[in-house]
Amino acid sequence: MIPAPTPGAPGVFRVSTPMTALGVFVQVLRERFTDGNSIDPVLPWTWENDPNTTKIFVESGWNDNLEARNVRPGVWVDRQQNVYGKIALGDQDQMPVSMGVRLEQFYCKGDVDIIIDCTSTKPAESAIIGSVVQDFLHMSSNYIQAYFGFHDMSPVVMNQTTPFEKDDKLWSTPVQFRATYEARWASLPIANVLNEIGVKLKDLENPETFFLEIVLRKPYPLD
Repeated sequence: MIPAPTPGAPGVFRVSTPMTALGVFVQVLRERFTDGNSIDPVLPWTWENDPNTTKIFVESGWNDNLEARNVRPGVWVDRQQNVYGKIALGDQDQMPVSMGVRLEQFYCKGDVDIIIDCTSTKPAESAIIGSVVQDFLHMSSNYIQAYFGFHDMSPVVMNQTTPFEKDDKLWSTPVQFRATYEARWASLPIANVLNEIGVKLKDLENPETFFLEIVLRKPYPLD
């Protein structure tokens, strides 16, 4: 498979994978909590790149093991499921000829569920931060979609404030929504990786046994 750029991006970058979508929302929220920006209202929590001095963490959910999270509020952006939807039969887009090699081009829409845990040692503070995050994402969604090339953003839902499941010293107010992006890729009609498998199968008496041995993690090559 060959990743293919999405044409016609309205901004400087177009999201094309769930992980880049995650990074976009981390950075967007960091800008919201950065001191000195022009966004109203001014917040008592300011984000700084230095984890030792920042008044609030705005990080990917994979970084929630920072020790200082127990004494400072945090906004932890993570993803749940990612689903590729079918738009055209076989996701087929077009079949241009490139450098004498016939490449098939494909595209589809990807839906990634984003969950943002707004944490604090105080339940009320967690709820307020969650409300700020919800308001900002909802009220800025049209601009975020246009600039980063998202196909859509669902309504932003703020859930009940409850004890944080990853740390019993904290409270969490989850904020959730679904972001839709466009994925494009290209592939040779006969992929090299499939050819390699085909070559191996031709040398075997029983291909079914070959795949069963792989599933059972038997020694390879087979005896």
